[in-house]
Amino acid sequence: MADLTLESGLHALAFSRRALLGLLKDIPHEKYTYQPAPKCNHVLWVLGHLAWTDDYFVYSQTGTASALSEEWNKTMGMGSTPVGDASAYPPIATVMDRLAERREALLGWFKSLTPPQLAAPITGNLAQFAPTFAALMSSLAWHEGLHSGQISVIRKALGLQPAFG
Repeated sequence: MADLTLESGLHALAFSRRALLGLLKDIPHEKYTYQPAPKCNHVLWVLGHLAWTDDYFVYSQTGTASALSEEWNKTMGMGSTPVGDASAYPPIATVMDRLAERREALLGWFKSLTPPQLAAPITGNLAQFAPTFAALMSSLAWHEGLHSGQISVIRKALGLQPAFG
């Protein structure tokens, strides 16, 4: 029998990623660092931050090293402040590659967990994100949705049509 908890969490992560990528389809690359107000998150920061987030949960739970540089952490990690200068960030193609690869690593880690491991309580500092590893999938999908909303605001500020509906 299929593990519905795992399937539901994986579905939430896949849905949030499809929505995010759909928002990008007609934003010109030269607008990826556009900020509708000072210090606002911009598209390039959001994409790098989501890659960083997936990487963070993989390495913090598996004991492996981060796949991203310390510079990535400084410019797009938790608590970083976006700047409108594209040269402060890796190239868009690199960010997109890391976004995909770190998501695959995260999905692989979730798929490696047994039902009892998914149901295990999260302890320590990570408990602020979800009570269990199964619930963490939904929390991460919500986090991606939060940042997708920021990209929706950028789309509107740039005069682009809604990406959905």
